[in-house]
Amino acid sequence: MDRIVFLISVIVSVSFLLLLPHRLWQLSQRRVETRDSWHGHVKAILAVVFYCLQITAELVAPNRFASPLLATASPIAAAGLIFLSRLEHKRSVRPSDLILIYLVSSLVCDVVQLMVPSLQPLDGCTGIVLRTQAVAKSLLIVTESLAKDSTLLDGGQPVPPEEKSSIFGRVFFLWVNPVLVDGYSTRLGSHNLPNIDHALSSEALRAAILRAWTETLSTSLPLILAKSLFTPFLSVILPRLCLLAFRYGQPLLISFAIRFVQSANETQDMGSFVILAAIFVYTGLAISTAVYQHGLNRLQVMIRGTLVGLLHEHSLAAPSELYGDGKVLSLATTEVEALETTAVMFHETWAQALEVIVGTYLLARQVGWLWPVPHVIIIVCSQISRYVAKNLKSRQTAWNFATQKRISMTTAVLGSVKSIKMLGIQDAIEEQILSLRHQELEKAKQVRWMMVIYNASANALGMFAPVSTIVLFAILATLSGRSLDTETAFPTIAILALVTHSANMVMTYVPRAVAAYASFERLQTSLQGARFDSPQEEAPRISSSRHSSSHPEPAISIRNLVVPSNHSGGKNILDGLNMEVLQGMVVACSGPVGGGKTVLVRTILGEIIPLATGMIKLSTRRVAYCAQTPWLPNQTIKQIIYGPAMDLDANPAWYTTVIRACCLEQDLAIVPGGDGTLVGGQGINLSGGQRQRMALARAVFQRCEIVVLDDPFSSLDGRTEEQIVQNLFGPEGLFRTLNTTVFWITNSTHHFEVADYVIILDGNIQEEGHWSQLKVKNHQIAKLIHHDDYDTPHPNEDTRRVTKAAAGNVSDASNANGDLSLYGYYFASAGVANVAFMMACNASCAFFMTFPQYWVKWWTQDEGNNTAFFVTGYALLYLMAWVSTNGIMSSTILRVAPNSGLSLHRRLLETILRAPLFYFSSTDIGVILNHFSQDIQFVDKQLASSMSALATQVFKLLVQVSILSTDQPIITITLPFCAAIVYVIQKVYLRTSRQLRVIELESRSAVYSNLLETTRGVETIRAFGWQREMAAENMRSLDLSQRPWYLLLCLQRWLNIVLDLFVAGVAVGMITLCVVLKGTTTGGQVGVALTVILVTNTTLLRLVESWTNVDISLGAIVRLRNVERDTPQEDGAHHGEDVMVGWPSAGKVKLDNISASYNENSQALINVNLEITPGQTVVICGRTGSGKSSFLLSLLGLLNIQSGTITVDGIDLSQVPKATIRGRCFVTISQDAFFLPDASLRFNIDPSGMVDDDELVGILRRAGLWLHLASGLLSPSGEHTHVEEAEALIGDGICDSDDGSGRLSNEIHDISSTRSGAVLDKPLSLLPTLSGGQTQLLALARGVAQVKAASRTDRPGHFNHPYSDNASPTKPIVLLDEVTSSLDAVTETAVYDMLLDEFTNRGHTAIMVTHKLGAFAARMRPGRDVVVWMNNGRVESVSPTITTPSSPHLV
Repeated sequence: MDRIVFLISVIVSVSFLLLLPHRLWQLSQRRVETRDSWHGHVKAILAVVFYCLQITAELVAPNRFASPLLATASPIAAAGLIFLSRLEHKRSVRPSDLILIYLVSSLVCDVVQLMVPSLQPLDGCTGIVLRTQAVAKSLLIVTESLAKDSTLLDGGQPVPPEEKSSIFGRVFFLWVNPVLVDGYSTRLGSHNLPNIDHALSSEALRAAILRAWTETLSTSLPLILAKSLFTPFLSVILPRLCLLAFRYGQPLLISFAIRFVQSANETQDMGSFVILAAIFVYTGLAISTAVYQHGLNRLQVMIRGTLVGLLHEHSLAAPSELYGDGKVLSLATTEVEALETTAVMFHETWAQALEVIVGTYLLARQVGWLWPVPHVIIIVCSQISRYVAKNLKSRQTAWNFATQKRISMTTAVLGSVKSIKMLGIQDAIEEQILSLRHQELEKAKQVRWMMVIYNASANALGMFAPVSTIVLFAILATLSGRSLDTETAFPTIAILALVTHSANMVMTYVPRAVAAYASFERLQTSLQGARFDSPQEEAPRISSSRHSSSHPEPAISIRNLVVPSNHSGGKNILDGLNMEVLQGMVVACSGPVGGGKTVLVRTILGEIIPLATGMIKLSTRRVAYCAQTPWLPNQTIKQIIYGPAMDLDANPAWYTTVIRACCLEQDLAIVPGGDGTLVGGQGINLSGGQRQRMALARAVFQRCEIVVLDDPFSSLDGRTEEQIVQNLFGPEGLFRTLNTTVFWITNSTHHFEVADYVIILDGNIQEEGHWSQLKVKNHQIAKLIHHDDYDTPHPNEDTRRVTKAAAGNVSDASNANGDLSLYGYYFASAGVANVAFMMACNASCAFFMTFPQYWVKWWTQDEGNNTAFFVTGYALLYLMAWVSTNGIMSSTILRVAPNSGLSLHRRLLETILRAPLFYFSSTDIGVILNHFSQDIQFVDKQLASSMSALATQVFKLLVQVSILSTDQPIITITLPFCAAIVYVIQKVYLRTSRQLRVIELESRSAVYSNLLETTRGVETIRAFGWQREMAAENMRSLDLSQRPWYLLLCLQRWLNIVLDLFVAGVAVGMITLCVVLKGTTTGGQVGVALTVILVTNTTLLRLVESWTNVDISLGAIVRLRNVERDTPQEDGAHHGEDVMVGWPSAGKVKLDNISASYNENSQALINVNLEITPGQTVVICGRTGSGKSSFLLSLLGLLNIQSGTITVDGIDLSQVPKATIRGRCFVTISQDAFFLPDASLRFNIDPSGMVDDDELVGILRRAGLWLHLASGLLSPSGEHTHVEEAEALIGDGICDSDDGSGRLSNEIHDISSTRSGAVLDKPLSLLPTLSGGQTQLLALARGVAQVKAASRTDRPGHFNHPYSDNASPTKPIVLLDEVTSSLDAVTETAVYDMLLDEFTNRGHTAIMVTHKLGAFAARMRPGRDVVVWMNNGRVESVSPTITTPSSPHLV
């Protein structure tokens, strides 16, 4: 033994010397990091002392086994340590790992030599030297481990605490202690969390995956991911092999200890070796587990950062999508989170398979030729695992897809909640989302059944394999005249437990790997889709002299451009287009709805893919773009205008000029926060006009060479519009001054005068030239353009409405201190009976899984007298355990999880959709989406399982402690002490982990919001060239999210190693007692105790982990309950009263002294008195901020009514539920058309489902949309001849397709009738794309369908009111909010004709807000219809004509 200790000591020294030169070279290349201090001097002195002691030891007590060369290894190593210590102290921010490993290894050899009696030195002098040497090493270890915070030089980059920590601090997670102290004593926040390792930064991870994506020829995303994380991926292999060795050291230790206790001839040295072996095995097990798990945690964080970065990069580069901005969120929440643990699955699979091989070898040594018995059961069970793996992928994919559909629709709904409330379709939307939720749970049920089957198989393996092996061995032993002895039984049980557990884990990870591969495929398919590949070619830059050149170069040049339709059989949207725009020119483009104007804009920006033929050439890649629907991220007004690439303190004079030019001064003067006001998600805190002017200001502020404007003035009143046009396009306008090239989509005639060139577009350029030439050239051209004889100020929905929106804050206060009521809340949602059955199965399982250990003790003491009895009892115990585990699994994932998930989702959805409008303006959409994604997924996938696991571990621990106390009564004395330690540990841990989890969820919401904003604004981002800035913003938000998550994972590892060391102490203490008190303990008692400790260690860890998981998952319940409890509701506790059947039947509206506000600081209407007679059409006019749209919102119950009453047909609206008001009393057609892309066309135009197919087709035909929407499905063979002929007859697709021509019209009608159901049932996203004007026409068609649905007296109680056969039909009031803002003159005329036919002529009262009165003037009925002029929230006058009043405030 002395020789072995000496050889180990030499190996340690030689290894240190071999590594020393490379480390010295590394340090010599670095700069000095620390200043001189007492710390460095003390280390130098101790190093010299250590060297002297090494020399002294060799002189005083030379080893008899040592050659002269080997004898010098230790002194030379000590000398090298002196130089290395000095250099490490000066040039490294962390203590030296090499020095500490060398010193600890050397100290272990000294301790062994001093503890084992036969190795102790015989003479006193040698003993003194060895003990002094051990003390010097210990002191040197302590000083070398100290952090260097106080000695680090200033001016360097901040070093994360983990990087500054010693190897002991990293292995035992000592650097986490300050976080624990802060979390226990104070409130943690993102501002006081320490930074994490630089290797985990989003920037580094993003660069690595993009480099691997570019360089790797393989298209396999798993291989690309492995390449980008190659080094950290391999770094966990060594600690995993060590973990394997220490795990199988446990059964060997059990056998060793039993043999020692039972043998009367063992020496004192053997007892010392048993104790040292226990220390080595259990300490090594704790350390190797911590290092391995920490490596996997780092990989988990890296995988998430890598995939989110890759997903965001793809969203910046992929083609923009008109529909489905929830797709990227679904990929981030479902697929990426499913792939975070892929490294765990990979490493555990090979490691567990290796453990099976090692365990089989050890098992063969114990039971001989019976070793194949468990493998037979493994093979049988693996067939079930194979079946599950084969069928799981498709089911998991279907579940993920169903989840994506639900989240995508929820995202779309939350982004347009104002429109939904105005339309009165929130009940229908709720039913639609709940239907998707039911479909999602049905798909989940198929996966869960597969997991129940697999669980039964896996548990059968874990229970019946040990039973079969032990039973067969006992029977054979009995037949041969022997009995089952403790030295065979308990080590065999321990080995079998490890083997079957490893085999189980392999079969567990196989289905999980298959499910993960499905996520890989889906993510890879998305990433490998058509990437953004701009067809633009950048022309050489024009020098600054171009301003004076008589021959300016073209800024935009298009040749032979052909853009095909996005559906089979459709005609080209743009066909052979040729266009050239010279630098500095302002070109106005006009044309009919669907003529390709927006498509041309997107093509210029490089957004239309595929581009069939043609060439686009721009003088610059960076283009200022103002979209028809502006993209406004949830930032302050100033941040939006400046854009992400500019410092907010730069160019204040230019900023003021732009604000003035875009008429934003008055808006900024009114809002409390000025330009520091948050605009809310998608600009919800702004009116339509304010959103357009802010986007326009952003485009102007950037001073790009080319500006593309897609109808940017459609929501502005005439006065504001005219002023902005002159400020920008006039002779002294900003665009003229900057010599900016402008391509401008507009249909307003009077603006064409300021343009240098006008293009009339309808699939191709129909006419072009200066407007003075075109306006008299062709009557058809003139008809396409607006002639606004009457321009009135357009509503800005009251500029005072802009309020500073506070970011949503996820409150977790009740959970921070523990709240038992949460369990009641959750159990009620899951069903008390279901929970009770689950708990009963857990208790039963815990008993039947643990008691067999004690049963084996009795069996081994029986000496073979009752083998049949013990065999039968042993088998029955495990059979009952197997039945219990199946009951746990089925009750947990088939009853508790789906019931609670469905109930809590329904309550959450009802709460959110019934919240008032101001809730959405003050709560970030990412926070709300977190509830529907993260929190609901916690409920679906984690909470029930965590609750069940916690119950199982609690019951198991109770049974194990009872058995251990019975077997070793002396341990009972330590139970209160152990319980107190565990209680303190979990209390400190849980208080901090809860806070970190809350911070992580809040910061994760920011990542989701960033992904959503990028997806929604990708066209604008790419046009301005802001990809790099948006990537930086994503990396910043991702880093903020990764930090609390990584700290939470490190906190879990801290908990694991603390509990592992605690259990190791108990085990070592028990073995020490057995050694010291040898002769008073039997081998059976030792075997039971060590076997129970082996599983108690796991149980204790699983208990705290389960407790933690339950606590974390209950955080989701806290948030869901808080949302339900704290979110204000529109109707409050008073839900209104039922109204009479057929209400409203006349449509009389009366506002009596109404004052309303958006909030307490924002007055919208003041003492408004107005009476509207039945069937009357009222046009609301006024200048910006006069209160026109506020008037409509007050009618719909979206504003706070401070005083006065609104009655409809004599019924006070304050007594009627808001849903009834919006869905029955009013039908709203808004300029912000809202549609669900993943829902069917039928649902989008008839959410109530009350209108039959023929009527829906007729409405769409009347709106001129049916042929366009049905063009891809009219002919089963895909031919489109009929469509082309019909369009030729109908002309522009605007007018009614029934033109009276006879045969062809009837033929088209017959074809469309036979296939109308297929068109109506098709998702809107799969139908031909609609232009902005066509989208507005579809909104009008929906309004007509809503009126028809509301007017029926034979419909079922859709509004929960009784209907009688003789009830008069409901006649809803029609609200029109800028319904023609995006339409050309011809379509506008057709729309007004349709409004008259469907609403006015049928006796409906109509209230219209518009600033385009030219086309409507001739349709006003003298003596009946009126114009209401508003100013500053008051009704200024009521006029029977549209003549502008003389009041200067209204002009």
